[in-house]
Amino acid sequence: MNEFDPSLVSSFAGGAVQRRVSVLQGRIVNGVEAAPGEFPHQQVGGCNTVCLRHRCGPMDIILNQYWVVTAAHCVEVPNTYDVLAGTNIVTDGGTKHSVTDITSHRDYDPNDSWINDIAVLKVSPAFPIDGITVAPIQLPEQGKQVPDGANVTIIGWGDLWYHGLSPIELRKVDLQIVNQEECEAVWNNQGYAVHPTQICTARFEDVNYDSCKGDSGGPLLYEGKIVGMVSWSYECAAPPYPSVGTRVSSYVDWIMDNTNGTLVPH
Repeated sequence: MNEFDPSLVSSFAGGAVQRRVSVLQGRIVNGVEAAPGEFPHQQVGGCNTVCLRHRCGPMDIILNQYWVVTAAHCVEVPNTYDVLAGTNIVTDGGTKHSVTDITSHRDYDPNDSWINDIAVLKVSPAFPIDGITVAPIQLPEQGKQVPDGANVTIIGWGDLWYHGLSPIELRKVDLQIVNQEECEAVWNNQGYAVHPTQICTARFEDVNYDSCKGDSGGPLLYEGKIVGMVSWSYECAAPPYPSVGTRVSSYVDWIMDNTNGTLVPH
């Protein structure tokens, strides 16, 4: 087991602001390349004034033709943002869309284990939704729980290992849902709260699997729905510390209220 270093606990921000603990940022560790069109609801976003797009920006999930959902810590720094949809290659293809409005959860608090780490972004022009290369994600029911041990898929363009290389192709990895009480016990022991509105994942084997630097806001997918979003963790795939994400089912009503209620049905 790695000796715990609190300075390495971090949200998976794509290079956002420094906090009381530095932020660990999520990419895919020991995953595989996703097939073209396999995840048409995933897009890459970022600031278009001072940062390279996918190094600085969040991973966003398409809700409908005008709105995406991501992690609040991805958009903490005042900036102008654009997102790229309809491609698995972060440097090529797809369509570019400017973010015209950002709504972060008013109770988001990076000083309390990044609680309420969620934001919705409005874009222009509208996404060219065709159901093949660009498609909206389905939301879970409000309050719906995912069973302990269930397999979930995380996708992103992130580092292949801690401080490792960054691929340009979209990658995916399967993890398991960790029992909430077990996750809380591990993190409480290190002085970090895990809230009911957060969801924990891990896959500790001979080779460990996880998200890592840059997958912030990326989805946890279960039965075709987004049940969580990458938020924070310790290093990348470092046992025994589960990754902690935002539990999307705790925020479905909030998402509906802040996107004019025009989303994909359950």
